Amino acid sequence: MKHTKYQLLYYIDILTKLAISFFAKKNAFIFILYLFTLIAPSYSFAVPISSSNSHNEQKMSSRLSSFLDAHDSITPEMKEKAIQKIIDFDKNFKITTTNEAKTVRRLFFAVQETFLKEYVLYSSFFQTIDDGKFDCLTGSVLYAVFLEEIKRKGNFDYIYQIVQMPTHVFVKIELSDKSEIIFESTGFDKGFIATPKGIDFYLQQQIKKVQEETQSESVILLNNQKLNNLVTLEAASALLYFNQGVLFFNQRKFGKSLKMAKNAFFYHKNEAFYDLIRLSLQELLKNNIISEKEYTLNIKNTDMVNN
Repeated sequence: MKHTKYQLLYYIDILTKLAISFFAKKNAFIFILYLFTLIAPSYSFAVPISSSNSHNEQKMSSRLSSFLDAHDSITPEMKEKAIQKIIDFDKNFKITTTNEAKTVRRLFFAVQETFLKEYVLYSSFFQTIDDGKFDCLTGSVLYAVFLEEIKRKGNFDYIYQIVQMPTHVFVKIELSDKSEIIFESTGFDKGFIATPKGIDFYLQQQIKKVQEETQSESVILLNNQKLNNLVTLEAASALLYFNQGVLFFNQRKFGKSLKMAKNAFFYHKNEAFYDLIRLSLQELLKNNIISEKEYTLNIKNTDMVNN
């Protein structure tokens, strides 16, 4: 028969009182130990073990939590389910510690198969994990999460970078032998680019794409957005918030776009994030949702944070 912890403590308390009542103090302790040996074998002890794996999971969960917060109206239950799905994939992914290139290649296709189902512009990170809707940002951030974990567990020496251009995001990897790989999340089975010729062609296409798209009036807030840089995984939260902010701005939900822009600005003081705050406030003022006083106060507070 198995006993719960509380049942065991109850039994010991009763036995202690009995021992003290019927035996001299010098014999009571021996009596308790004897009876404890009769009960203990039927009790299952669960001793918490502090391990590096537990610590790394907690660190991973914390990071994922900030990414998932960019989803509008997310609940703790939704967040917990999404985080567990990522942790399970990470645990089950097989690493070939003797072959860095093979492991990285396998990762690309495993993530495509498991998570990246349907390209939808301005998807949230939660949507990517929950039902497979993704865009270049959420797909790239997800790849970076797993690249970080696999690098640590496999003791690999590769370097990965989240590369952000004005209208696109992708992942660039430099292996320990200095060869390069591109993870183009929106390319599906053709998104794994590992030849010098293929990488050069891909980068030229991205430059051409930027020149074409930044001249389109339908691309909101991307014209003079100086975001051509390498993004760390730690700073990805800002972009995820900004991505959702642009979505809400395009949908004319200016209160939500303001909220997302402020969150992005909290993580990273960037001109584009500031511009989204300002433009959202202007639209709220224009539509008589806020007063001149509220507009001025919001701009002033943002400027104070920026300085």
